[in-house]
Amino acid sequence: MSGSDSHRIPPNRVGLSLVLLLVAWLVFSFYPREQKPPPAAPPPVAESKLRAVGLRDNLDWEGLPEFFAIWADWAEWSDGKTRFAYWHPVMKTYSYYFEATRIDGGYRFKEIPEPKDDMMVWSDQLGDEVPIQFYVYDPELKIRVHHHEHPHRDGSILPRSEPDKLPVDLPQKTMGPQIPEVSPPVTKRVPDKK
Repeated sequence: MSGSDSHRIPPNRVGLSLVLLLVAWLVFSFYPREQKPPPAAPPPVAESKLRAVGLRDNLDWEGLPEFFAIWADWAEWSDGKTRFAYWHPVMKTYSYYFEATRIDGGYRFKEIPEPKDDMMVWSDQLGDEVPIQFYVYDPELKIRVHHHEHPHRDGSILPRSEPDKLPVDLPQKTMGPQIPEVSPPVTKRVPDKK
């Protein structure tokens, strides 16, 4: 053997090494590994207090369910439903309108347009410190609630009227350039010479 042949690896060892590497790779590839659990679903978002009673989220309505529960015995119920107005803190009038429905252990609410019924009126029984005014049936009063009539904080219904008009006496000015009045020039009369 020559010196260069002593450093050569026999071909059968090279083939055996390649086969062993291939088998090790296949075993590693198909060996069952520990499965990671799927990512946890995000925690459910808690339903807001207003959505739980059928309303959309609105900061002006935050106390509505609690206030209504306090004063619900004063409402006039018909088929388990009543209508009421709720105080608008910016507009300073009862301008939110709702229908409440009795359910087991509580109430559900639905926002409605302003009620317009010939035989219904706004009740004044709760006073001016309560943010709720109920809409009640009153056949003897027979007041027609129009769109231009709104309940006020004291519960009364006052129609909107035209503002008082005050007479104002302003001098009439003409349009255009202002020309000062000038008197004609004074001329002396000279006697005629004869």
